Amino acid sequence: MSTKNKIEDLLQKYSNNTLFRASVSAVPYIGGALDILLSSGIQVKSQERFLNFLVEIEKQIKGIDEKKIDHQFLESEKFYDLFVKSSNLAVRTRLRDKIKAYAKILTSSVSSEFTPNINAEDILNIIEGLTENDIKLIKLISHYLESKDVKKVNSDIVFKVSSFSEISNDFTDEFILFGILKLINNSLVVKHHVLSAPFHNSNFATTPMFDIVKDFIIK
Repeated sequence: MSTKNKIEDLLQKYSNNTLFRASVSAVPYIGGALDILLSSGIQVKSQERFLNFLVEIEKQIKGIDEKKIDHQFLESEKFYDLFVKSSNLAVRTRLRDKIKAYAKILTSSVSSEFTPNINAEDILNIIEGLTENDIKLIKLISHYLESKDVKKVNSDIVFKVSSFSEISNDFTDEFILFGILKLINNSLVVKHHVLSAPFHNSNFATTPMFDIVKDFIIK
């Protein structure tokens, strides 16, 4: 059976077997969250989000070279748990950026080239904690880091709250400052300590974790 058929078979069984889906609620780490799919009050919306998740998986899996598929991982319980967790998260968010990211994490994990310094479940957890505004700020910072007029301190690309005024007028300094504080708490941004200044005028830099999360959310 081809990789594509294996995944389609798994998705079909998961989607159609109500008893099977209910029993999954006992799997460690997901608790009863999968019960959202079976909740009559929001079942239609959950199914719509789940379908969007499956569509994203189908799009992304087509871009993986069959020769680079890790078949051993694909047939493992670890992959199954990752599928359950990622699909579970997908039905709990209205944000398409998150649904796409969850699908990309799942499909990327079956490639032999998937070698991040953090496992896929941890990446899922980080993205789960991001709000819509966090994602907007990540995109804004990424845009700035790719611009020609970035500021550097000892070869590090740094930015301030005021750094984004030239590339966007859509966000206030307060929005950016609050967002940076949240990204610091998520270990995606750090305060650059070379130059001492009040927080609102400090220099900041992204972390390797920022690059990992950015790649799943933006690309």
